Amino acid sequence: MSSLGIIVLVIVSILFGFFINAVIYHSKQGAKLGGPAPGFYAELLDGSKIGFIEWDRPPQSLLLCFVSPRCTVCRQLVPYLDELVEKYPKTKMDVIIVGINGDNAEFKKWKESLKLKIKVAVDVDNISKMRYAVYSLPAVYRISSGGLVKMIHTGFRPGDDVMFKNLFKGMVK
Repeated sequence: MSSLGIIVLVIVSILFGFFINAVIYHSKQGAKLGGPAPGFYAELLDGSKIGFIEWDRPPQSLLLCFVSPRCTVCRQLVPYLDELVEKYPKTKMDVIIVGINGDNAEFKKWKESLKLKIKVAVDVDNISKMRYAVYSLPAVYRISSGGLVKMIHTGFRPGDDVMFKNLFKGMVK
């Protein structure tokens, strides 16, 4: 084998090693069912900040829903969640839509087009997306008032509406 071939083989091996290391590292990250919830950080559409980089315990249960303005399934789930928040105002759970893959202006337009009343925030630096290891949208995480991940759900398939409705009904004060 020529010296150029050996150099190419060494470079490819090193790059492959970095790739494997990244895959292993990211597989250990993220929210784990029953485990402590990672902190999150986002900016509400009015410019105020929301979330906790490190937290022990949220004030009450929290439903974090990661969405993108270009996700058609997200455009079905979020209005439904907005409707549930309106229907069950005494729910002991905060609901926050966390936008990824878009900027503040894009999400303002998105919120207006869907006529949402629910809180929408933008994951400005993708900190929350990385901490929760969001790979599929929409991604919904229910965090207990004790700071534990109680539910991880992706997508919005037939029957999920009943599951979310029962979740809200079960969380009424």
